[in-house]
Amino acid sequence: MRRAMLVFVILMFLPLAALAGSDTPKTFLIHVKSSLNSHDARTVVMPHVALTALLQGYKVIILFDDEGVRAIKIGHWYGGHTTPLDKIALPEEEFRSLSALLGVPPASIPDNYGDFLRFLKGKGVELLANKVAMDLRNIGGGRFDHAVTPVSIEKMVELFERAAVTVAY
Repeated sequence: MRRAMLVFVILMFLPLAALAGSDTPKTFLIHVKSSLNSHDARTVVMPHVALTALLQGYKVIILFDDEGVRAIKIGHWYGGHTTPLDKIALPEEEFRSLSALLGVPPASIPDNYGDFLRFLKGKGVELLANKVAMDLRNIGGGRFDHAVTPVSIEKMVELFERAAVTVAY
């Protein structure tokens, strides 16, 4: 069921790549509003959508907002220096799927969703978070994944205005 949903979502966005034919890559904004703290469809699909959009030539931005900022929180409840996403292992089928998509051996694929997001950042995906939402949930002072950059509400408005495509999770 998850696999079918993943394939459906990825295929749903492939026609949008045809619209991205200019010299300047169009922005694909992923607005993460849910906590992503369990192994559910949103947690599995969102990074795949980001990777697929990136491979299709988009400039990809993942913006953590609202409850989504909880996914980047580091704290003792999550094992010291880890986030909830670091605690969610990629299933074996994900290793095979990502391996085929990227053309690399399965052993080079990150083994959890926190590392997968940082892997995406290394490929050029921007990871941002609503600073106000972080402050409201007492996520500051270094208690968040530093692969993610906190941004102001004004910056968020600019991102929404500029994005060619926006999807929410």
